[in-house]
Amino acid sequence: MTCVLMTCFLMVGLSSLPDLDIQWEIKHRGTTHTFLFGIVVGALFSVLIGYAYGALSWLMGFIAGFGGTVSHLLGDIFTYSSFEPFRPFSDREIAFGWFHSPNKSVNNTVLGLGIFSFIISYEPSIFWLNLNSIKSILGS
Repeated sequence: MTCVLMTCFLMVGLSSLPDLDIQWEIKHRGTTHTFLFGIVVGALFSVLIGYAYGALSWLMGFIAGFGGTVSHLLGDIFTYSSFEPFRPFSDREIAFGWFHSPNKSVNNTVLGLGIFSFIISYEPSIFWLNLNSIKSILGS
């Protein structure tokens, strides 16, 4: 369970990495907003975490780096500003136009759903244990 939580925290921390393009003053939603960038970040963190915690931790590093980047891209897909997440393999621009990117309530909701989904996908028993606890409290 500790490994899952650590990976989750790393993913959340790395999820804003694609927006470094703003600080670097390069085209926003360009190179750093692609799945290829996510693979590079995942590979980098795979090596860093694997080196720091042992060979078996490389997967945790990749999931944290790639997952953090991709979660950012998934959030950006729902905004009004289009971008090319599959570049250099495809020039197709994507934007669903459901909300504006600085909408804090939407961003916090998406963050919460992402964390919930990640933890449940790796430890489904947590959900059932907590659900049963809530039912027993409400039923008492």
